[in-house]
Formats: sequence, structure tokens, C-alpha cells
Amino acid sequence: MTSMKKQVFLGGACGHTTWRRALAIPALAAAGVSYVDPQLDFGAWTTAREADEMRAKDEADVLLFVINGETRGVASVAEAAYLLAARRPLALVVTDVGDYLNGQPITASERDDLNRGRIFVRTMAACHDVPVFTEVRDAVQHAITLVQSITPSLSLFDVKAILAEVQFHAYRFIVTPAIDGFLLQLEADEPDVHTGVRAALQGRQWHVSRHASKSEIVQTAFKAVATWQEHEAREHFRYQGAQVFGPHFNVERLAALWRATHEEHER
Repeated sequence: MTSMKKQVFLGGACGHTTWRRALAIPALAAAGVSYVDPQLDFGAWTTAREADEMRAKDEADVLLFVINGETRGVASVAEAAYLLAARRPLALVVTDVGDYLNGQPITASERDDLNRGRIFVRTMAACHDVPVFTEVRDAVQHAITLVQSITPSLSLFDVKAILAEVQFHAYRFIVTPAIDGFLLQLEADEPDVHTGVRAALQGRQWHVSRHASKSEIVQTAFKAVATWQEHEAREHFRYQGAQVFGPHFNVERLAALWRATHEEHER
């Protein structure tokens, strides 16, 4: 699978299904919309591909998911529910399972269990005002409309490339995907303030929007550095041997201290 960012991820039913190459891909190509097709030959998928697929899904502008009656779709139901909760741009097809799967009869109990998952996805979609289609063609057109209406968003590669131009001593900037953007974290090899043992230490995580400008990303990196330096100052500053401005005080205890101090002033 290519690591280059694509606009639409073609998720959902795989197996022997043909909806991608027969319907979705021709329509997307005609509209000039790029896509990721994760479908392999039947039985060829392995868990080793999971990381690549997750990255492609995270970076796609729109996710087209087909949950049809040709496969059980248990994983697809779970993914669709997650994407709905994450409020990702989603073009969704949901159709029920009948009495047969891959030409083999299934029990009424299994059919009903599989369709309950589909009912749940429809209900979640309605709660999030996401239309649910029964025809792949309609969902593909909706995906194209979504792509055309969305402001181009940053990929993980974009954010890492910007931060590669930022330097502060030997500190490193780590970026990881988040549901609605990215998390930036500063890392450095420094001695622990209590043990003196040198180790890779990490600061707090900072959120970066998918639609952040280069200036906003660089400013967030600076804020991460400034906060790290303030943290170090609070760690090492002492009054009568005590960390009076230490960064790890319990907020509830600080609130209690303030109330006690305030009560003394009121007397």
C-alpha cells in the first residue's frame, strides 16, 4: 500500500466483493479523486498490513465504508461506529444480511445478530446526521461531494516535515495521529531530577489540528519547548530546600491550601 496521502479510503466489505473496482474506483478516477484500495486477493490479508491501513485511514480526507450483505462485516461495523464517534467525514453504505453468505445458508440467529450490528450503525449515523445509503453509487457520489467541500488537511508526513526544520538543542519532536488531528510531544535525553539517571524523557502532548497552518505548528513546537523549560525551572527551583513551585503538586491539595489561606485572610 502506498504511503502517499489519498483523499478517500475504500473501507468495508472485502472478501470476494467487487464494488471497489466495478463502481467506486471508476467514479472516483473520473472525478479526479485519489483513493486507497486496501482489498487484496481473498485470504491474502495479514495483520502485518494493519499499521499501513490505519495510517491510510487516518490521513484520508473521507472514508467510504460499505457494510453490505455479502460479508459478515463484524470488523467493518466496529470501524464505522468508531469513525462516527470520531466525527470523521464518512460516506456510508449499510445493507442487511439475508439467509445466505458466500452462497452458504446461515442460521436465523446468526443473521439477526449480524443485522443488529447494522441497526446500531444506522442509529449512530442518524444521531450524527450522517446519511446512510443502500447503493454504492450514491455513497461514492457523496464521498466525492465531501472531498470537494473539505479544506485540504495535513497528513502525518506534512507535520513531520515541518517539524524537521525546527531545532532546539538535541530535543526531538514526536508526532502521533489523533482522532481529530495530531499530538506533538517533546523528547530529550536528560538526567532524572530525583535519581540523576539519564533517560529519554517526554513532555506533555500538544494537539495540532489537521487544518493548522505552518506557523501554528511551529508556534506549538515553541510552546512545547517553553513549557518544558518552565517545567525544568520548577523542578530545580528551591526555597529552604523545598520545591515550592514544583510542577507535580496535586491540584486538589492546592485548592485546599488556597481555601485555608483565604479563610485566614477573611478572619
